[in-house]
Amino acid sequence: MKKKHRFLQKKENVIVFPGMVETLIADGLAFAEESNYIKAALCFDEAKKYIKLDDMILSVYVLTLLETRRPREAKEICESLLAEKSPVFEQMVELYLTILVELKEYKELDHVLIRLLRDYNFSQDRIDSLLQLKDLSIRLAAEQDILIEVEDSPLVIEMEKEKLELEYFTSLRFPQQEQLLQQAFHKNIIDSISEIKAIAESESIAPTIQTLALLLLGSAGVSDEVTMKKFGFKGKVNPSVLPANTAIGRRDAITECVHEFLQKDPSKLALTTELVHRHAYALFPFEWEGYQDETVALTYIDYVDTLFGEGSLQSNPLLDLIKLVEDSLEVVDNE
Repeated sequence: MKKKHRFLQKKENVIVFPGMVETLIADGLAFAEESNYIKAALCFDEAKKYIKLDDMILSVYVLTLLETRRPREAKEICESLLAEKSPVFEQMVELYLTILVELKEYKELDHVLIRLLRDYNFSQDRIDSLLQLKDLSIRLAAEQDILIEVEDSPLVIEMEKEKLELEYFTSLRFPQQEQLLQQAFHKNIIDSISEIKAIAESESIAPTIQTLALLLLGSAGVSDEVTMKKFGFKGKVNPSVLPANTAIGRRDAITECVHEFLQKDPSKLALTTELVHRHAYALFPFEWEGYQDETVALTYIDYVDTLFGEGSLQSNPLLDLIKLVEDSLEVVDNE
């Protein structure tokens, strides 16, 4: 009896043996199930050379790319699924939003959220969460623009003292206030110490600007006590000898806890870390007093979960503080 011969496929002079692609995909899925994402990604990398992977396989592929620190490739796949209105895309929304946060593409994040809210049917709770995330994306994009503006703006030779006088300073918009103080780090501020101190002590000033003013005084070696008030905290601070415990001082330890808790769930790691860092700066020179690093990290993780529409939180003092800090940052963008 003659043997049946199966034809070998060729793609760009590469022989594709029967069942080879199917084996690659099956192996990729198995490796992903075992959390061996490096091997899983390699299998999918090879398989996609020969066939167009179906949407379900692509959703697993995206996860492996994220886990192997290849977010830009993961983003491209998500964008293709979004364009096609793939039925699996709704399951991947959280991953896609997280990719944009990780890449710090906050303006793109805002555009995607607008499209999601327009084109997809979500529950009211999910819509509320997406709207919260949209507000956050706008604030992050605005802060990103401020940093670029400050870095690109030329420094004047002399500090204009009258611009730091409280009445004039409070009439400026937040970006102008921040740029003015950033420039002051490169100038002689001896004649403007009282004005900068008034800015740091004023509760009518945004908390992040108060922080910047206090750091500016410290950089100039000012030792006059400054009375700081923010978020219900009050205390006298020597700018040149700052407190041993501050939110900025604890930031890295709390961030380490966040990494530990989310090391196998990278979908929220970037956003949670971003929030901790921003809030630490706004809280300075105060901290999350009375709470251990682990407790602070877990509460921020729970808070970010709610932004992605996962679960709800009962009010408690630490959560109320987190919301209060976040609300203060919202006000800055609504000026």
